[in-house]
Amino acid sequence: MIDDGENIDEKGLKSDKEIFQNFQRTEREGIQNILKYFDRIHDKLFMFNNILIAGYFALSQFFESFSIYGIIVPLLNLGLLLIIEYRMMEKSRFESEITKKTSEEIEKNGLSINKTTRYSLYSIISTTIVVGIFIYNFFTLDSKANISTDNIEKVCSSQAFDTLANNSDNLLIIGAWTDNETENASIAFYEDSMIYVDANDLIKFDLISDTLIRYFDRIIDTSRIIKLTTDSLVIESGYGIENYIRFKD
Repeated sequence: MIDDGENIDEKGLKSDKEIFQNFQRTEREGIQNILKYFDRIHDKLFMFNNILIAGYFALSQFFESFSIYGIIVPLLNLGLLLIIEYRMMEKSRFESEITKKTSEEIEKNGLSINKTTRYSLYSIISTTIVVGIFIYNFFTLDSKANISTDNIEKVCSSQAFDTLANNSDNLLIIGAWTDNETENASIAFYEDSMIYVDANDLIKFDLISDTLIRYFDRIIDTSRIIKLTTDSLVIESGYGIENYIRFKD
């Protein structure tokens, strides 16, 4: 009977030892999985931030309402992720010599790991926020463009600026104009050419919407017509504002 009791105790001890070893193995696998999933998460964060940087840069080239300054946050996120990777490298370096470390150094390393974990959480939160802002801006581009157009039209109308809307308006420019500095006409426009009266200089020109392109001998001047009515012509060029009124004999 004693032998049977001893056998039962030995089996129980072996069973407890096997359970403990299983727990230890599970613990080691859990630690490895933590690092594995940690790396996976940060790989995804790197990818998302790279996509955001490319997206902000590309859309800012095509839409004025899409600010390129939004690229700053993804860049900061990338910098934070690089810091986290560096701290993880230092953690592994510390653990490779952990038997040579003092208890104070081990405790300090534990605090550093906690700080790295917080940095990781911050990068996840900031990336999520930036993704949300990017998606919102992307799906509201058209409405922003419409609002901007409406505002421009209101400003133009309030300042009484007449812009060229179609080809029929372009015909208004044909004729003689004076800057009132002399009794004679200063310039005259024909269908595809214009003349500066005082210099007797005939040059070609193109009128595309509100853009006036003048082909001088050595340069090509691109100006903007900010007002064109039956009796008034205002041209904005790189040299300043040119004001003319319709010349009447």
